[in-house]
Amino acid sequence: MRNENGHKYLTEKHGKFFCAAPWNSLHEGPGGLVSTCCKSREPIGWSQDQTFEEMYNSDHAKSVRASILQGKMHSNCNACAVQEVDGHPAGNRVHSNTMTDNKVIDDLVANTDPDGTLHVHRPEWLDLLWTNKCNFACLGCSPELSSTINNRYQEEFALLNGERPENYYHNYPNWDNGNTNKIDYIIKHSDTIQSLHLNGGEPWMQEATYELLEELLKRGLHKTIQVWSHTNGSITKSYKGVDILETYLVHWGDKCKITISNDGHGDRGAYTRYGYKESKWLNTYDRIRQSGLKNISIQTCVNVFNAQTLTDTAEFYMENCQFNNRVNGSLTIWHNPTTTPLMLAYVPELKERAVDQVQQLMLSERYPRQWRHDLKKYLDYLHRTSKIDAEYSLPNNKKLLAWYAGVSALDVKRKTDLCATFPELTPLWDLAVTETERQKDQTQNHTS
Repeated sequence: MRNENGHKYLTEKHGKFFCAAPWNSLHEGPGGLVSTCCKSREPIGWSQDQTFEEMYNSDHAKSVRASILQGKMHSNCNACAVQEVDGHPAGNRVHSNTMTDNKVIDDLVANTDPDGTLHVHRPEWLDLLWTNKCNFACLGCSPELSSTINNRYQEEFALLNGERPENYYHNYPNWDNGNTNKIDYIIKHSDTIQSLHLNGGEPWMQEATYELLEELLKRGLHKTIQVWSHTNGSITKSYKGVDILETYLVHWGDKCKITISNDGHGDRGAYTRYGYKESKWLNTYDRIRQSGLKNISIQTCVNVFNAQTLTDTAEFYMENCQFNNRVNGSLTIWHNPTTTPLMLAYVPELKERAVDQVQQLMLSERYPRQWRHDLKKYLDYLHRTSKIDAEYSLPNNKKLLAWYAGVSALDVKRKTDLCATFPELTPLWDLAVTETERQKDQTQNHTS
């Protein structure tokens, strides 16, 4: 349903910081927290306490819309604001503005008071999470989106993220929103809803995902509402032995979009996305291709672990994932402070090697479609000199110490080995060891 010119049209008409999400979308996430989009954790409401219609005019939702109408970015939108310092609009804002009908948004804006009160309710696309149930422990994730992290690696991820274990999601319960209000809301507004994003956790492991798809099929809504599902590629049968591809998603045909995650192949991929098994991932990818579903893409998140080997990752896709003589895929960035590719700036030659990878790829054009635009944005990100100098260089070693503490603890618990898996990261590891020892000496001298 993407309207590729939507972002240009809406920002020219309603202001350069315009985002459609607070008007036509919502994100239901951990514990029933409903926000304007997936990048915000500021609630417009809670799904167990209010209807979605009521949340659209909560005080917070109104304040976000009012700021946008005044040509300003609300604090709610900080996650996008920090990505726009290089002049590029944030990917999520662009996405929100293309997942809409311009006439619908124009009408919604026209029916919005200066204080942000919305008098017309016409949702177009919903970002839905059911539980944090997931069989992976990806290094860019957290306990609120992975039950595996929450149940097995909470302390190690606390260290990796520079947090005290006793304060990091301490006693955090695994959560399950279920389908309370979701199905009724979707059916009630099926005349305007155009797309559903099935997110997670791992959505293909979650019973409520299948319940929703069943209800949509019964009502013939697979003919009018797009389903877009992310998956880690590890499973297709979860609920009562039902195969989600054969039983459900094939009925959507061209209205089904599947994004399958991969941040590197072999041992490297398994280290970063812990739970990844390459043979299973390739089998899932092939089964999606063979099912007749055509809208399949690979999402790759650039991070400190794979930034120096992107050419190798791209070549893996070109050799194994061709579909109709091309590979569809996107390139995004892990922005977690200790897993971002900016961590490489602690050892300048490592960051330069990451820059070189981008330049090699742009010259070779051996990469998935959509990477060209994403590579340019990523290159700008690597060249954010002021941010790098302030946060990712010595003597400011806080992030380096946290990275070392977390990786060390994970290696012990998972029986993995960072330097054996990523020998190119040995200089960063060695520097982290030196800084850790120096920190210990300073602490001992101070206490004595």
